Amino acid sequence: MNKILTLLIPLLLLTAQLSAFTLTEAVNTAMQQRGDVASARSAVENSRWSRNSAHTWFLPQVDFSLSYQKSHDVQEMTIPGLGSIPMGTEWSSMYGVTATLPIVLQAPIGASMSSNALELSEITLTGAEQDAVVNVITSFYGVLMAEMMSDVTTEAMNIAREGFTLAQQRFDAGTISRFELLQSQVAYENRRPDSIAAVAGVENSRAAFAVSLGFDETHAAAVEGELTDPFPVALPESFEEAEQIMQRNSTTLATAEEVRQLADGQVNLSAAAFAPQLVFQTSYGFQAGVDDIWKIDSEDYSRSWTTSAALQIPIFHGINDYSSYKSARADRLASFASARDMENYASLQLTVAWNSLHQARETVSAAGSTVQQAIEGSQIATVSYEAGIITRLDMDGAFLALTQARTNYASALYSLKTAEADLARALGILTLDTRETK
Repeated sequence: MNKILTLLIPLLLLTAQLSAFTLTEAVNTAMQQRGDVASARSAVENSRWSRNSAHTWFLPQVDFSLSYQKSHDVQEMTIPGLGSIPMGTEWSSMYGVTATLPIVLQAPIGASMSSNALELSEITLTGAEQDAVVNVITSFYGVLMAEMMSDVTTEAMNIAREGFTLAQQRFDAGTISRFELLQSQVAYENRRPDSIAAVAGVENSRAAFAVSLGFDETHAAAVEGELTDPFPVALPESFEEAEQIMQRNSTTLATAEEVRQLADGQVNLSAAAFAPQLVFQTSYGFQAGVDDIWKIDSEDYSRSWTTSAALQIPIFHGINDYSSYKSARADRLASFASARDMENYASLQLTVAWNSLHQARETVSAAGSTVQQAIEGSQIATVSYEAGIITRLDMDGAFLALTQARTNYASALYSLKTAEADLARALGILTLDTRETK
């Protein structure tokens, strides 16, 4: 009893430390843990504050100032018969408020561009989140496939071991030759490398899953689910419907449109440098001049209130403004070309994802039928071998075909899940309900 407890306690501790995630829980965790998603969210916050700052261009700039000034050389005027009269005071002081309101065409254009930049950062955040979901789904189902492959290899090992035991018994009874016994032993030993690789595959897939969640590879994480579970996002039934969904939701298409608007805004901003600038300014303050700063009081100050309006028309600033304008026009051509490539890529990505999904569905259907046939074939081979109708080599071939069929089926299921995720990402609808938390 004590030996059993000694073996069970470490196993129970390991199980308690191993976190298990459903797909929704995994996505929710990744949204909170992944650095790329956090970076994209910070970029949105940065763009939002920049937008708020740019949209307050119409507010005046108000400054309060307080100054003291000492004149070391006070000019004097000499009047014959009267002596010298100082033309100023040794100390002067001034305090007050100044409000300045520049009205330039660049301000509203810059505000509009800041709104476009915010929208682009939000689109980028959506794309980063959906890319993270793709990564989580791929690694999540990767763990399930690795575990399924491990089960297949374990079953193959057990079958080969039973076959070798049966062959040993028949050899001892003198009903088979030494050659058939060696064939059975070789068939059993050949399963060992696959079993070792399957165990390593499970460990590697769990490490990749932990990293996709935003942890390091040593974080213990397991999954709850099956490769046969339905995909959590509803997908369109026809390619025409898929194209319509993509037009409404694709982050790539939305990015292309924002790139065009920002390029147009940059050209308009450069052109605004040639527009006149109007500046309104008013100053309200008090100033005083005394010979002894230590004796200054409120009666020494007198009010000074000025208001001004200035119109500045750019005539010649070298070639800086013109060069900036031509550079912006060249950048716009490059941005429009990049936007067109984005749209072409989005269309190609949809076509490839759609075809891959249909191919994966057909492969799963064919692989599932093959598994059923291989199971029936292995059962017939077992009975036939026990009856002495077929050789051990024939029975091993039947079990090898079963192992290969189950391996192909697991691989086909994994390809189906990744194809569904790729299509949902191409459509821009790869979001899961993350309100459920662990």
